[in-house]
Amino acid sequence: MSATLSTYRKFIYKDDALELIKILEVNHIDYELADNSSRLDSSFGADVNNQEFELKIQKENFNKVEELEEKLVENDVQNVERDYYLFEYSDEELIEIILKKEEWSKFDYLLAQKILKERGKEISPEVLTVISKQRLEELSKEAEVPKLWFYLGYFFAFVGGFLGIIIGYTIMSYKRNLSNGESAYVYKEEDRKQGRNILICSIIGVIFWIVVRYLNKY
Repeated sequence: MSATLSTYRKFIYKDDALELIKILEVNHIDYELADNSSRLDSSFGADVNNQEFELKIQKENFNKVEELEEKLVENDVQNVERDYYLFEYSDEELIEIILKKEEWSKFDYLLAQKILKERGKEISPEVLTVISKQRLEELSKEAEVPKLWFYLGYFFAFVGGFLGIIIGYTIMSYKRNLSNGESAYVYKEEDRKQGRNILICSIIGVIFWIVVRYLNKY
């Protein structure tokens, strides 16, 4: 598979991706389901949901797959039982789902729109496009690393702990996948430089203490 693939959706369980994978196969869309449960950056400062599987496709297929996914759940949305929990949500809570659609399933995202429309508060496609662009800009903004991370990183670096390597690597390289297939660094450039310094110091510290223990032993 020569083309570069980007993360389209994350899943906690592999089985959750199978229905969408069937749609991709029927439409001859290249994909990869990656198990990232062992990645270093998932153990420290990762996404809140800490998903384990990433479904990857080509960036140019994102819009097409999103349309296919909407068609996949459209019938379920139209025929959903009225006791489904979203019907108890306030207008503000439903709008929150639409504002942060990447945190919700496609079903809940479309159902939130349907319920708002039934309440006379339909959101037009043009407004949805604006919301998506604004959300993309918001997620692209880089955050500051909590100072405690730096203190812990340098502490473990000088005592020879491997945790310093994990902290440094995470700060330096952790990225967030965006809804358009791009990825963006989570932390600011100056903080990433500090992460690189922590990583280097930690590697040196680990090597130093290994040598010290070896010399003391022999």
